[in-house]
Amino acid sequence: MTKWNIEKLNNRANQQLESTKWDSMLFQQDIETYDKFAEIFRSYPLNKSPFPVAEYDYAVSSIPFTIETEEVIFKGVRIGEYENPESEVISDKLTLLILTNDKGSKENTLVDSRNYPYLTAQGIFEVKNNEFDWVFSASPDGFSILMLNMKLFDLRFGETIIIYPQIDKSFLYDQLKDSPNNYEDFDKFKKTILSNTRVKNQLNSEKNIK
Repeated sequence: MTKWNIEKLNNRANQQLESTKWDSMLFQQDIETYDKFAEIFRSYPLNKSPFPVAEYDYAVSSIPFTIETEEVIFKGVRIGEYENPESEVISDKLTLLILTNDKGSKENTLVDSRNYPYLTAQGIFEVKNNEFDWVFSASPDGFSILMLNMKLFDLRFGETIIIYPQIDKSFLYDQLKDSPNNYEDFDKFKKTILSNTRVKNQLNSEKNIK
């Protein structure tokens, strides 16, 4: 994989401004796709309109998941990038979990490669008494953020974010310095989350949505 520094990022930014560097076929394809699915793209926190980009070779990943026990239900999503477009190896950059306690709660995610070498994604979680809109961006130099209902998380301090919606429509949260990248088996990661002392204490709160 390319090792990015500020000079390389600057060169890439300049390429985006040169029409001779644009992937014209991809741009036309995006225009046609938007024409067909504009309503879906507009349903996300940020409307995804077509725009030209310099040619690139990059593959991104979005994996929804559920953690369910007898007491709680989390809906979640993992956002990541493939080691290379031909690889099956994924490096997760964000793991977002929302306490829903509802099997029927909805989650929609759009992960986007068009901002290469930046990884971008956005989505919506619907819970019983609230909606959580989120936008995510990861820079190849290591700085990444999640903005969720106007709460900003600097993911340099932990790439796993857990949201606990409250009965009064506020929310509490945890930020853990952990990632599925640290485990061969995703089930082990889920068990580790549920056994975390901070998470266990928060799940005992009577103010969480039921």
